[in-house]
This record gives sequence, C-alpha cells and structure tokens, in this order.
Amino acid sequence: MTDLHAAATRARERARTVGVVAEVADKQSTLTAIGRALQFPGYVAANLDALEESVRDLSWLPAGPVELVWVDGPLRDADPPTHRAIQEILDGAAGTEGDRPFRVTRVG
Repeated sequence: MTDLHAAATRARERARTVGVVAEVADKQSTLTAIGRALQFPGYVAANLDALEESVRDLSWLPAGPVELVWVDGPLRDADPPTHRAIQEILDGAAGTEGDRPFRVTRVG
C-alpha cells in the first residue's frame, strides 16, 4: 500500500468528505486540483485568495469532518514560495470548529 493510499484510507475513516491531491507541481494545477478535490463551486476562481475563502467556508459540502490529503512534495520541490503560501492557507483553516471541521494530511 502506498503512503498516499494509506493516508487516504485513514482519512476516509475519520472524515465524511475526503479530497485527494497528488503529483501536482505548479501553482495553477495545485489550486485547480484542490478545488476539484474539495468540490469547490464553479464560480470559485483558482487563486490564493479564493482558496483561503473557500477552505474556511466549505458550506456546499455535507456537514461533517472534511479532510484534504495532499501529496505536497512535487510543489514544495518545484516552487517553494507557492508551496509555503498554500500550506499557510490550509494550515490556517485546519482545526476550525463548526459543521465542517477541516484537516490537512500531507504525504511526501
């Protein structure tokens, strides 16, 4: 079992909604992949501001824990400043209370 598969399996045991982002190494692809993984509404733009707003909202998802499993190594290696910015946004939203508590699991 790969690390990603194991992490996704554990996430599915904890969370009602689980999104997986794997093997993306540039800003635009990462933002798009996170949006798809967390089922962002179509009107949400693929930029850092929209990411921050969206991961703090998640009201379109069913109530219950939400977890993003992110293979972040490719972006970290290719574009450290963007990786840092996205990591800060996701970490800032993680641990929020409410109907859809958000958690991030990084793999790689």
